[in-house]
Amino acid sequence: MKNITQIIFFLIIIALAGFAGVWIGQSTLINSNQEAVDMHFIFHDELNVTTQQEQQLSDIEKEYKRLKALYQGQMKTANLELAQAINDDGYESPEIEAVIHKIHQAMGALQKLSLKHLADMQKILSDEQNKKLQEMVVEQLERNAGK
Repeated sequence: MKNITQIIFFLIIIALAGFAGVWIGQSTLINSNQEAVDMHFIFHDELNVTTQQEQQLSDIEKEYKRLKALYQGQMKTANLELAQAINDDGYESPEIEAVIHKIHQAMGALQKLSLKHLADMQKILSDEQNKKLQEMVVEQLERNAGK
């Protein structure tokens, strides 16, 4: 479960990477996740995103952020349900299984969303930028897997 969470976290960071110029200076991002901002700067530097690309990327970012918040909310709600189910019934019960299924569905949806978001970015980035982004994504996924 830890590896899935790390993969999802990394995919989210990668998706944010293309938007560094748009989000630089945004206090909410800087305050909420300093590591994400640092990755933002690194990927922006490495991908050399143009101002025009940043503008196009910001358009797709709005829908991504909306759906990301939805799935994260579903995971938080399911985790609260899991806590309540454990409190009520212990660690093994049909309720526990149902809540775990909800958590996995939301995590899977978030991971699919992140991959779709990368594919949407691909339409805006140049071939060279896409190649570099893919290399970074693969490298980080392999690192998360312990390779």
